Amino acid sequence: MSQSTLKHLAKIPALFCSMGIFYFSSLPQAPFVMTTFQWQDKIFHFFAYLFYGATLALALYFHDQKKAKKNIPWILTIGCLYAFSDEFHQSFVPGRTSEIGDIIADCLGICMAVLLYWRIIDKKSV
Repeated sequence: MSQSTLKHLAKIPALFCSMGIFYFSSLPQAPFVMTTFQWQDKIFHFFAYLFYGATLALALYFHDQKKAKKNIPWILTIGCLYAFSDEFHQSFVPGRTSEIGDIIADCLGICMAVLLYWRIIDKKSV
């Protein structure tokens, strides 16, 4: 498989993850049962954005592997801006609310993805 093809294929998971987050934010009620414990929605947000951050890292890594460490600010910026835009979008959906706690959980998920990405590329360069 050519490097150019791989570069484009690596963007697909991030695209689908973005669309999935947008879709679930568009629903008037979360499709998950939110009765187990008080902060359950924050855990969902954290792991959704951890996965989203991983897909962003994958896309950016294959875009230019030589600048792998320079991708870190981009992953943080894109991921956290998407979290803000997602909560803003959600504020217009009937039955849904926009919460600063959700944005914090989202950004923490992105930060964890960046930490894992950094650890992987740091070990790879040794």
